Amino acid sequence: MTRPEAFTQFKIKKDAKLAPLSTFKIGGVSEYLAIAETPEKFVDIAEWAKKNKIPLTIFAGGSNTVFPDGKLKGLVLRFFGGKISFQGKECVADGGVLLGEVVKKSIGRGLSGLETLSGIPGTVGGAVVGNAGAYGHSIAEIVKSVEIWDGKKKRWISKRECNFAYRQSVFKERQWLVLRIRLGFKAGNAAALRRISRHIIAIREKKYKPGIKCPGSFFKNVLVADVPRKSLERIDRSKIIDGKIPAGYLLESVGSKGMRVGGIEIASFHGNLFVNKGRAKAADVRKLANILRKKVYRKFGIMLEEEVRYI
Repeated sequence: MTRPEAFTQFKIKKDAKLAPLSTFKIGGVSEYLAIAETPEKFVDIAEWAKKNKIPLTIFAGGSNTVFPDGKLKGLVLRFFGGKISFQGKECVADGGVLLGEVVKKSIGRGLSGLETLSGIPGTVGGAVVGNAGAYGHSIAEIVKSVEIWDGKKKRWISKRECNFAYRQSVFKERQWLVLRIRLGFKAGNAAALRRISRHIIAIREKKYKPGIKCPGSFFKNVLVADVPRKSLERIDRSKIIDGKIPAGYLLESVGSKGMRVGGIEIASFHGNLFVNKGRAKAADVRKLANILRKKVYRKFGIMLEEEVRYI
């Protein structure tokens, strides 16, 4: 590891607490932590770390992140901040901008395309990486292109090159940095879009109560197209929504509600919400996730995949 004095060209924190940086409020400390507020600084720090062979861990909003217990070696780099600009029906947003800000500003301009994502936490860059979505829509629908740093240079890639799929993108497979996103909206009515947005936020807040220590839905919903026929025969067809089997339904079928390991408890009102009830550890999360994954597989023959990201 490079000596601490080598970090003087950037604002680096030593032994920074990680738990406050995620909605789960779990994690130990990072050996070093840097926060990049612009795409340029994001690239500068990442490029410098690569050049100096410093282990690099990258995250953004921390809304679906599970930090490890103990000490995370190397440099943890957070991309958080940036600018949004609109021109006609298009918007270019820096990856570190909060998704909620892009949603709010687009609705205010009477632009339709993100209203169903109202209330989803995290950054727009993180939303693109995970192809975030809700109520039958995803951010991929309005992405036109993405500016990346591929480890050697900055360049724009097309929507097709992003390889979007359900909660998936090329960015989960390649170590590219998402710098900026160009979005293309449709014309809409601002007042009508606000009503939709308020309604969706109200629904979300019943599920994700303000201040709840959780990373959102823990496991991904399951695409019916990926499920073997024998497994599908065990599913209540009335539970299938938009070609997906809700992970919550599968989990509740095996008694997940109220289950607890250490400081992690499954919410009593939703089987796919892992809640930190106090001093929870990442080890508790993994243990409970493994227990539930096995239970679901034994009953349905379906192997659940995490929507959250273990760092």
